[in-house]
Amino acid sequence: MRSNDAEMLTKSFLEDVSCGEAFEFLFKNTSDVIYILDKQGRFVTANHKSEELTGYQLKDFVGKPFRKVVSVKSLPRAIKGFLDVTRRRSVRVELELRTSTNKKIPVEIISMPLIGDDKVIGCLGIVRDITESRDIAALNAFAKKLSIVDSLHQAYNLTLDAMERTLGFEHATFMIVDKNNLRIARQRGYPSSLHLQLPLNGTKRGVTVKAANTHKPVLVLDTKKNKDYIEGVQGIRSELAVPVVTEDRVLGVLNVESTRLGAFNSKDMTMLQILASHAATVISNLEKRREIEKRSSQLASLMNAATRMISSTDLRQRLQTIAQAIKELGWRRVVISVRDENLEITDLVTEGLTKSEIKLLLERKSPGRVWIKRFGPMYEQFKISEFYYLPWNDSWVRERVHGVPASVPIEEATTYSGIPSKLRPDEMVDWHPQDMLYAPLRLPEGQIVGVISIDDPLNGRRPTTDSLMPLRLFLYQAAVAIENAQLIQQLASAKNQVKEYAEQLELKVRRRTKELVEAQEKLIKSERLAAIGEAAAMVGHDLRNPLTSIGGATYYVKGKLSSETDKKTVEMLELIEQGVAYSNKIINDLLTYSGEIRLELLETVLKFVIEDALSSVRIPRNVRIFNLAEDEHPVRADVEKMKRVFVNIIRNALDSMPGGGTLTIVSKKTSDSIAIAFSDTGTGMPKDVLEKIWVPFFTTKAKGMGLGLPICKRIVEAHHGKILVESRVGEGTTFTIKLPIEPGIDGGEEEWQNMPESLLLTMTKA
Repeated sequence: MRSNDAEMLTKSFLEDVSCGEAFEFLFKNTSDVIYILDKQGRFVTANHKSEELTGYQLKDFVGKPFRKVVSVKSLPRAIKGFLDVTRRRSVRVELELRTSTNKKIPVEIISMPLIGDDKVIGCLGIVRDITESRDIAALNAFAKKLSIVDSLHQAYNLTLDAMERTLGFEHATFMIVDKNNLRIARQRGYPSSLHLQLPLNGTKRGVTVKAANTHKPVLVLDTKKNKDYIEGVQGIRSELAVPVVTEDRVLGVLNVESTRLGAFNSKDMTMLQILASHAATVISNLEKRREIEKRSSQLASLMNAATRMISSTDLRQRLQTIAQAIKELGWRRVVISVRDENLEITDLVTEGLTKSEIKLLLERKSPGRVWIKRFGPMYEQFKISEFYYLPWNDSWVRERVHGVPASVPIEEATTYSGIPSKLRPDEMVDWHPQDMLYAPLRLPEGQIVGVISIDDPLNGRRPTTDSLMPLRLFLYQAAVAIENAQLIQQLASAKNQVKEYAEQLELKVRRRTKELVEAQEKLIKSERLAAIGEAAAMVGHDLRNPLTSIGGATYYVKGKLSSETDKKTVEMLELIEQGVAYSNKIINDLLTYSGEIRLELLETVLKFVIEDALSSVRIPRNVRIFNLAEDEHPVRADVEKMKRVFVNIIRNALDSMPGGGTLTIVSKKTSDSIAIAFSDTGTGMPKDVLEKIWVPFFTTKAKGMGLGLPICKRIVEAHHGKILVESRVGEGTTFTIKLPIEPGIDGGEEEWQNMPESLLLTMTKA
């Protein structure tokens, strides 16, 4: 096309449209690409945004056919769209444009005919880059799939799939932190498998190492100009590394490489950071799941050890059982020493030590006066629960415990006490071979009868309060076992003493045995509560993140819908929103049941609370309600929580009467309490169902978590009340709630309820 022809067509168009100056301003300043084609499909002009999008100059467009910038795959759709425009139709189509660097960009194009003298003289088009919306959709789909994986291998592969779809990489790796090294877990695009392992202690450079150590992404536009780059595969010219971080802990690094200069930009970095965030959440959840499974296994081991120990009357056998159980919990070496009143060793039981090591231990043993100091106030700073943890990297410990002069640097220091560690350097994370971990075996009255020393953890990590929790049980068991054995020995040597003294001694043995059982039960329950509480918090926190993303994405999509959107699409979006709302309800029920209950007590009349609950429930026409509760007897209760109880019971009654029936509500006052009975004429419950309705997660309904009635029971018991049920199959069910008029709560208007005891029963049955 001659330049004069192009100018005439452009001028003609601008003169024909109204507000020509306004359009010209929009043409030059809009954020979208605007172009004009003649009737042969050649570019007449385009705005400067086209240069940014495609990389071509304006002079490269004019007079050239539109197929110059359309990918081969999209060309048939582009031609059809242009032909439709020449037939006076407006067209909306999604295509792939081809840039000057041969990169493919997804775009949405709106084209409309230009009319002159009642003829189509050309085409006006608007181009919008939809790369970001497609990438977001891909990320949301990835997050949904990733949230249901049950192994790290699946998480690695899904993450690489998402990286390939959003970034179109040439080479990519998912690297993980393994102790103090960074190694490849999964890779894509390389001609052969890479077996790369990089130390994180600063002895080696590397882009991925820098990302892991700084907790920040690293973008390298030209590897030859970057001092941190280490050549692995020949021809790599650009690299992007993003750390996978959760709770200030680096789990790994997502890394992509290309043979092209400047292949990645800030947008790619953002997308990769989003992927890394999703991956971090899932990996963290899997680790927590494994930790919970490990805790359950440990509890089973503890219970088995306790059974074996109690079945034996020999002191050494009991202590050997305890030492074996501690070793099974993740420690290579265990020493249990029996001590006299001066803390001198009278007997010794070990696990994991050779004969030569036991001999060396006895040669280097510290006298009782040293152990008296180690349990004194000077060592309080090193206490973790009942244990004492003395780290080698503490200069005070090196000088006072190991005898290393303060002037000797830590890297030159050697130990002068204890037994050489069996740990190799690559087996340690933050535990040092010369670290010490010990605890006194103390009776309830404070007397120390022995010492437990533990060494060389299997995971190479220093102890924490949580990791030491299972071991606390053995402190009580070992102390009582030693005392019981000593008492039995004393009893055997005092057969000729008076009967009264023998009876007192036997009574003391029984009392100590009872304390052992009580301590054991308390610790096991505490551990189980901690495990379910951690699971509830994990579900509540980590499921809400993807649910929020799903809800936000649904809202975004609905905002983009036009009035012409088909009804099915709208229904599907509403279905998604309902699913998100229901999922949030499940999370709230789980957190409510597993968490603490706080009561806000007010004086109220239960009849009014029942009426409020009835107004919140849709009553079917074929069901009659008789609210005969009296309104003359006020009580002190948490109104909102009791309303929740009543609503749940009413809904259960309505569900049991699908063919209609009657729900009767009556009240009865005694001297110190009020009873509310809800009686329906529904299907009733058989005995086997009736026995399980208070068990969490048990339900006979097709939809629901089975937490409704357990939550009701917790709320009523928090008021110091009771909830009872009677039912006959085919006749109906009656739920009775008994509440004290004055709950008898000390300390004001509020009460906090700990986690439910019934949940412990559920875990025990499981």
